[in-house]
Amino acid sequence: MVSGMAASIRSSLESSTFDLAGHDATSIQSITHDAFSTPFPPLDQMIRITFVVGAGKLSRQKYDAKAMQILTAALRELDYVEDRGAGCSFDCAGCFKTQHDTGKNLFTVVVFPKVSGGGNASNSASGDANEEEEPLLPTNSPGYKIAVC
Repeated sequence: MVSGMAASIRSSLESSTFDLAGHDATSIQSITHDAFSTPFPPLDQMIRITFVVGAGKLSRQKYDAKAMQILTAALRELDYVEDRGAGCSFDCAGCFKTQHDTGKNLFTVVVFPKVSGGGNASNSASGDANEEEEPLLPTNSPGYKIAVC
């Protein structure tokens, strides 16, 4: 049975944030498995699911001390890959990254969920795969020669 938070994550159509304050290790693993074990339905644009897994000394006691490690380990078990440069594009589906928001003093894990069908953006890009793209720099320029070396 899917938990309430996992159901909310699965029904997200836009980027959302979920706070894991008060959740223990078992609960975090269950939420992660329920929410990310199957790809999300096709989306118009990639979304990011942000989990707040820790905070500074004023709110530290609200979070499981190992919430970040538990969440990232559960994601790895589901074949998600850590990519510190991941962004909100379909190319990053199945990736996650950890962040420290120094302004709010929060520790977060940002997940870019796997999407069935690869999303609309990927489908249109794959149709153009047979066409040859023109390089950004002229092939005889010094900048191009340096870039391809």
